[in-house]
Amino acid sequence: MPEGQSSYEVSQGRQRSVFLRSFADDSFELTATDHIPTDPTEWITTVRVVRDGSSVHTSVELSMSSDDLALRVSVGRPRIVHELLDASKRPHLGASRILQEHLSVPENGIGILTDLLANQDRTLPVIVCAEPAHSKDDTWLLLAAKIAARAEGIATVVTISDSAAAAFKSEFGSLAIWDGGVRIYAPGSVTKESEGWRHRYYVRSRVESAKQQTIDRIVYSVAQLSARRRVPEVFRIFGHQSEVPSGTPDGMVPESELLSAQERWEFDLEVARDEQSALERELSSANGHLARLKAALIDGGHADLLWGTEHEELTSIPDSVQYTSEAAMAAQAYLSEWLTLPDSAIRELEDVDSAPEAYNWGNKTWRGLRALAAYAEDRAGGWDKGGFWEWCASGPLLGWPATTKKLSMTESESVQNSDKLKRARIFKIDRAVHGSGELKMLAHLKISEGGGSLAPRVYFHDDTGGPTKKVHIGLVGPHYLVPNKSTN
Repeated sequence: MPEGQSSYEVSQGRQRSVFLRSFADDSFELTATDHIPTDPTEWITTVRVVRDGSSVHTSVELSMSSDDLALRVSVGRPRIVHELLDASKRPHLGASRILQEHLSVPENGIGILTDLLANQDRTLPVIVCAEPAHSKDDTWLLLAAKIAARAEGIATVVTISDSAAAAFKSEFGSLAIWDGGVRIYAPGSVTKESEGWRHRYYVRSRVESAKQQTIDRIVYSVAQLSARRRVPEVFRIFGHQSEVPSGTPDGMVPESELLSAQERWEFDLEVARDEQSALERELSSANGHLARLKAALIDGGHADLLWGTEHEELTSIPDSVQYTSEAAMAAQAYLSEWLTLPDSAIRELEDVDSAPEAYNWGNKTWRGLRALAAYAEDRAGGWDKGGFWEWCASGPLLGWPATTKKLSMTESESVQNSDKLKRARIFKIDRAVHGSGELKMLAHLKISEGGGSLAPRVYFHDDTGGPTKKVHIGLVGPHYLVPNKSTN
């Protein structure tokens, strides 16, 4: 292939533009851009190869951009990843060997699995699939094979028989997997004393009732972890990544694209500055409160309470999460006394969890859910000076910003006057609140002002003065599920 830019006609009307840059020591970077002239979607595959003595380091990045912000795509390893791994003798990522198929671990080999999970140098997530009890066919193995194929290169997939699952449970307790379930063990050391909620568990009933959706969610979650992985130092010879396509001759791009990017960056910068100012005010207030609390505890002879609560414990409510779906699961696990969040409220978070803002959005969602639970708890404790907005405005420790940019207690007239838009805001709810099991919810948390139609929203109903004494969540999902006139 010649150095520089090349163009090719590919199958089904696709056009491919390839840009090749070579470096010393048998290192090169290849960027292939695929698009169809009538399609607003563009795919970019970047392959970087560095030869280091007897080893070859290879990086593959796949990105997609489209004018259709609600476009759904199926995430999985590119074919080139499979071909490169096929050509490798012993591919690995750090201390983790990369497997191309699922690994079957027998009952007498469970020690291999527990050692793998306990390895603190493990860099790949491990997906364990258990045989269903009284299984009569190999359907569960087909599911594991599909997961392994789509997660090739970014996760290790392990299968265990029913008897092996029993042995695993005796070793790992409640953090194990059994009876047709699937569990994702995050990178790092995992033992039976680890926090279970950090390692997502899909029970057999969910796997069997929604196989494709479950596979998608599993692959999305490990892909999201892969997307946040730090680029190894060996690839720094290619320079830092930027939004200017690697294949652009001399770094030149059309002026219209630069102006569009500039407008987007300026908007994002303005939003970031507003959020930074708000966070600095909150941090100053929290630090002042902490200093006064510290002084009071020390004066009262309770310094041990101060330092004893500096770090979260395994059984305490977590301080942070990794992404939005994890925030929802943590709320179900830790906030259920004051917050009701049914599975039906958690919708279409795959793209949210794999977006560049995933960590930011996830922790803002977690903060919002904790605020709603804290509000319900305070209401039960006697606070009666208004609703959620007034509670937040009073400056509670776990409050949410009481601003129109972050919180709305109702919807605009244009939404309320549209039957179509109102229907999008009817969600499942406890029948103790409404006998039909459904209710229109207008109050919502705005997790992010930017982010377009993908930015998460949390819709809720305040029943703290009703029979359940709780806040009920109707939706944790992307903005496009609850459109308004502007997003339409």
